[in-house]
Amino acid sequence: MTARILLGLWCLFSIGTGSAQIVTPLDGVYERVSLTNTSTGNQLDAAQKGLMIIAHGYYSMMTINPDRPKLERGQRMEDLPEAEQITFMKAWLEMNGHTGPCEVKADTLIWYRHLSENPREVGTTSRLPYTLKDGQLILHFNLANGSRWEWVWRKVK
Repeated sequence: MTARILLGLWCLFSIGTGSAQIVTPLDGVYERVSLTNTSTGNQLDAAQKGLMIIAHGYYSMMTINPDRPKLERGQRMEDLPEAEQITFMKAWLEMNGHTGPCEVKADTLIWYRHLSENPREVGTTSRLPYTLKDGQLILHFNLANGSRWEWVWRKVK
């Protein structure tokens, strides 16, 4: 009886610890450094702060302006005049956030967006060539208008 219990426990723990964990060379926590148009040298949203976590085959990324308007303690947006509500919401919409599975193939980070602040991005895939340099993850991408971008993230953990 004891042998069967021990065998059962061994099987249970073997299954739990034996399942493969997806690990990529990019796993870690990153903070946003910059987003630069490489054609013009102009930085987009230089004040934005961001955090990206890549772990176990998933990623989560969000950038937002830390200087966006905030409500006072106990204040509700509905209490603001309509024009101020619109201004408040527009400032909060100037964010970028999405999450989902990810994988690394050679020098390309692939994001599968399952959730996004932009409903049009849900279900889309991004293939981002990357380089690692001096503790920074540098993502490269192009937009439909032909502009080329470099998005720099510093590894913090």
